[in-house]
Amino acid sequence: MSSVEELLIKMAKEILGDDVIDVLSLLIKRREEMKDEDIANELNLKINDVRKVLYMLAEQGFVISRRTRDKDTGWYIYFWRANLEQINNIILNRKRAILEKLKLRLEFESSNTFYVCNNDYARYTFDEAFENQFKCPRCGSPLSYYDSEKVKERLRERIEKLEEEIANETKASSN
Repeated sequence: MSSVEELLIKMAKEILGDDVIDVLSLLIKRREEMKDEDIANELNLKINDVRKVLYMLAEQGFVISRRTRDKDTGWYIYFWRANLEQINNIILNRKRAILEKLKLRLEFESSNTFYVCNNDYARYTFDEAFENQFKCPRCGSPLSYYDSEKVKERLRERIEKLEEEIANETKASSN
């Protein structure tokens, strides 16, 4: 299995969990389109479970499908395959999602004041600390002011690095 294929499986596992690995691995190994019934038979799974996994994988861009109509029954038949050609777009979209989460976290860190318990290191916002009279709700110890400047700086650095990566990869893919 190539490094691109291994990366695709690793990302799918991180995003969707272990349940999708068998289906995706089979599609990667086969390198051809497969009907959902054939996937279910090969993996000894229920067809509804396979379809559920395929839809989850498709929603994240890991697999794509082609639809045709059966001439005898009139029903649609779906042919599925791993979306190896779009791995860069999948990674880029994942980076964009992470970037948005980092920005939201930085906004939260910047708009709040924090206090921490010196016993269990639980962190509380000013409002939470105020509601508990600046005592830890778990152990009753007094809460201390927590300077989150280092956290904010690390978030800013990571955001800047990710924005640069996204810009470079977007520029490279448009060439």
